[in-house]
Amino acid sequence: MGLFMVRPLATEYPPLRLTPGHYQRAETYFFSSGGDDLDLTRVLLRKFRDQDLPCADLNPQQKNSSCWRTDPFSHPEFQDSCGCLVWYNQKGFHSLPSYLNHLNNLILWQHLSPTVDWRQYGITLYSHPYGGALLNEDKILESIRQCGVALCIVLGFSILSASIGSSVVRDRVIGAKRLQHISGLGYRMYWFTNFLYDMLFYLVSVCLCVAVIVAFQLTAFTFRENLAATALLLSLFGYATLPWMYLMSRIFPSSDVAFISYVSLNFIFGLCTMLITIMPRLLAIISKAKNLQNIYDVLKWVFTIFPQFCLGQGLIELCYNQIKYDLTHNFGIDSYVSPFEMNFLGWIFVQLATQGTVLLLLRVLLHWDLLRWPRGHSTLQGIVKSSKDTDVEKEEKRVFEGRTNGDILVLYNLSKHYRRFFQNIIAVQDISLGIPKGECFGLLGVNGAGKSTTFKMLNGEVSPTSGHAIIRTPMGDAVDLTSAGVAGVLIGYCPQQDALDELLTGWEHLYYYCNLRGIPRQCIPEVAGDLIRRLHLEAHADKPVATYSGGTKRKLSTALALVGKPDILLLDEPSSGMDPCSKRYLWQTIMKEVQEGCAAVLTSHSMEECEALCTRLAIMVNGSFKCLGSPQHIKNRFGDGYTVKVWLCKEANQHCTVSDHLKLYFPGIQFKGQHLNLLEYHVPKRWGYLADLFKVIENNKTFWNIKHYSINQTTLEQVFINFASEQQQTLQSTLDPSTDSHHTHHLPI
Repeated sequence: MGLFMVRPLATEYPPLRLTPGHYQRAETYFFSSGGDDLDLTRVLLRKFRDQDLPCADLNPQQKNSSCWRTDPFSHPEFQDSCGCLVWYNQKGFHSLPSYLNHLNNLILWQHLSPTVDWRQYGITLYSHPYGGALLNEDKILESIRQCGVALCIVLGFSILSASIGSSVVRDRVIGAKRLQHISGLGYRMYWFTNFLYDMLFYLVSVCLCVAVIVAFQLTAFTFRENLAATALLLSLFGYATLPWMYLMSRIFPSSDVAFISYVSLNFIFGLCTMLITIMPRLLAIISKAKNLQNIYDVLKWVFTIFPQFCLGQGLIELCYNQIKYDLTHNFGIDSYVSPFEMNFLGWIFVQLATQGTVLLLLRVLLHWDLLRWPRGHSTLQGIVKSSKDTDVEKEEKRVFEGRTNGDILVLYNLSKHYRRFFQNIIAVQDISLGIPKGECFGLLGVNGAGKSTTFKMLNGEVSPTSGHAIIRTPMGDAVDLTSAGVAGVLIGYCPQQDALDELLTGWEHLYYYCNLRGIPRQCIPEVAGDLIRRLHLEAHADKPVATYSGGTKRKLSTALALVGKPDILLLDEPSSGMDPCSKRYLWQTIMKEVQEGCAAVLTSHSMEECEALCTRLAIMVNGSFKCLGSPQHIKNRFGDGYTVKVWLCKEANQHCTVSDHLKLYFPGIQFKGQHLNLLEYHVPKRWGYLADLFKVIENNKTFWNIKHYSINQTTLEQVFINFASEQQQTLQSTLDPSTDSHHTHHLPI
């Protein structure tokens, strides 16, 4: 803004004494006529006796001379005057008054008595410095240049509003908005409180901008009522722009993209529309064409639907108003128009206020859930597909037959499909499941199997393409999952990405979410303190979240999910990034909640965690369940044998002897490798193998120099790897249909 300031600096300079001596020995001519020339000659001789002699004729080759002569052919018009004519050097800015004052001194000395010392008398001329008041032309130039200040204000507030409006995009992307809704914060309250806070922050910036305008005394924005109009215009711009950005926030994938898009749109709707309207207006002024003026009037009304244009147009109109006043003020005409008149800026104020009110009401009253197409519950009578696993089919049959009275969460053929680039991508396909109270159900699968999409449908972030989920209230009524809060069923949610505010501490997070849950204020310290102790967050509770490690953030996210003792827990990889000790504390906390009647749904990449917590689990492949049951049941069904580890008494190359004898008794045994004195074998699963395996090893323990040995069932991790490789094979066959169908895939054990 300072680049456009043209106000003179308030610097005090001393008065300047004006004398021809400032211009060295430039040419000076004094012409005289009449009868007093002899007296004037004597005065000149006294004054210039140290310089060139007076001359009667001008020598054109003489330079830098000061001479005088008598004009014998003086014109008649000089007869009634003093009879003197001064030729002065016009190169100096003050030369005219300097030489004129010098002549006045000569005339003064001419009339002095000969007995008086003429050096004691004289007229001294001073030029007082420029007082700082602007000339009329300077005022007009300043008002014109302040149009550039108006463009800078539009640019600055476009960036400011974009930075404020992009904050709600960040809340949605990291999951903070969804987590607050699940915890009890309503949609209307969320948007209204966000608007109040953002407007308060925006008005602080408006006050700072107005203070700068006042400090620099920008006349176009401070004259008479212009300052109040400028402040109101800036405030109404934020009032109309923020709800407009809220309505567009859902289409952006990240806050950075939203910020860049908002700034670009503000430039397009602000600066570009102003340029489009300014051109026909200037051409109409120059050419006096009526049709160009009509075009300007139409464009001005059409572009008022954009708050950015209203801001720029209002500031430019204030500059035009000041220019007209400066042009007519010296003629005694007061052409100033109050900016609050309807035919001036009043219509802009009304337009911005109307836009802000309408857009804010739309944002507060409407939310995304209301825009989803309503779906019926015709999927209750689904068809069990025989291609599925028997355990999965049994669960689907139980759900469809209605034998779910003891289940608090029931899923009916839940599916989600995405359309991208004319392709139908199946994320989740026909999941049917019932989860009773006191059960921890685990969802296993590789990245892209559909776990996170399932969680998004359960927490309401995305709507299913088909199927639905219901919950049972404490009274036994079945209601839709989206109405859980209204029905009094509390859901705790730990998202995969930490939905935390880095500026708040752990205590402040817990205090805020306790308020959202409706916990009495006097009980909040006790509830928050209990969760902090159970998850061992004492050392970090008073520190900002920005200083937390990844594991500490996960513990705080789990604590927020446990606030208020929820009926259903949705835990999306809660222990990722935690050290083994913190995992144990987390497991104890979750097990305690489950034992007290909470139903939990857990996803994890840790097979140890699933075996420790889950009473039932399912492995997802390509969006559908491939197996379902307890961890031991899955290992019994899908485990492919036993792992035998043999430690020899000393390190020796005896694995050939041991391997040959074991192959005699168990033809399918495989040698996996040797590490020092440790030998590892894989024995395929056969009925009766286990007892024979123990018998053979015990009978040959001394002969094979075996120190000790172990026989383990195939772990859950190995079963998971087998199913994961199935999804990888499907993906490879989809990407490369020319792959040889007879190519064998060696699955890891």
